[in-house]
Amino acid sequence: MKKNKPFLIVGQGLAGTILAHHFLSAQIPFEIWDAPAVYFNSSQAAGGIYNPVTGRKLEKTWLAEELFTYLPDFYTRLEATLQASFFHPIPLFRPFANVDMRTWLEERKPQIDHHYLNWTPEGVWVSETGWVDVAELVRVSRMHFQALGLFQERAYSATDAFEGVIFCEGFHGQKNPIWSQLPFLPAKGELMIFESDQPAKDYILSKNGFVLPLTGNQFKVGATYRWDEFSSAETVDAQDELHQKLLSMGVDSYTRLSTRVGVRPATQDRRPFIGMHPHEPVGIFNGFGSKGVSLIPYFASAFVDELQGIKELPFEVSIRRFSHLFSS
Repeated sequence: MKKNKPFLIVGQGLAGTILAHHFLSAQIPFEIWDAPAVYFNSSQAAGGIYNPVTGRKLEKTWLAEELFTYLPDFYTRLEATLQASFFHPIPLFRPFANVDMRTWLEERKPQIDHHYLNWTPEGVWVSETGWVDVAELVRVSRMHFQALGLFQERAYSATDAFEGVIFCEGFHGQKNPIWSQLPFLPAKGELMIFESDQPAKDYILSKNGFVLPLTGNQFKVGATYRWDEFSSAETVDAQDELHQKLLSMGVDSYTRLSTRVGVRPATQDRRPFIGMHPHEPVGIFNGFGSKGVSLIPYFASAFVDELQGIKELPFEVSIRRFSHLFSS
């Protein structure tokens, strides 16, 4: 291959896909390669929920204002570009687990930011929530990139010469020798697609898990966590756990349709890995964990700004914070 080729984006999961769309918008030349036969794509198993409130204390998620200002406009514009439907705003309801939890939260009300919250006697409604059909977004984006001559289904080799290579490999990145020293903390998760006439169809139910309405009487329940193995195989323990989650959310009559298995590309400090290597023409866009749907668009824009010399990435997401691992 000739030198001075465009950027190569390695991996067409959610991170690589959204970064590629930002490259297109910024008119940065690129190609995007993906090798599903070699590396299974965890984006196919994503829950896809976006939610500005997190944890039992009902705290605003990190950078909530910035993320949730950028997110809806980005996905809406992308739907129009791709002439597809994958962005689904829908309310989310968090019922109180019990009387003690309701009392504890109500006592904490003065300490809670209520911008996204609407309290009821039964629980709390969260606004500006919804879900992204990640598998559909990735699928239609691949067709779009193929039509533009920018996509290839192939694995990357170090002998391939490009102006710069940006790795968007998800949890597989921990096996890339360039990035293997970064503190990845991948977490395997499973979810189930099921059919039932019991759950509500007009909101996401969140109670030690979630039930998310799809179409008709189909729903998605998730998700599980494990940190000891990262195969694409479903496990009996996880399926039992999903069954118990359904029972706890009032669903005791359902038909299991399918299972999705993925590995979240999480990190030990719960912050993404973004930036160019200090000594080599390679970069990384990874480590978005279970919140990729909300984090990736905003930080794809920020990464493009850094690549164009407009503005540096915040230190807390930049791989500059690990400069000691890349000393020459």
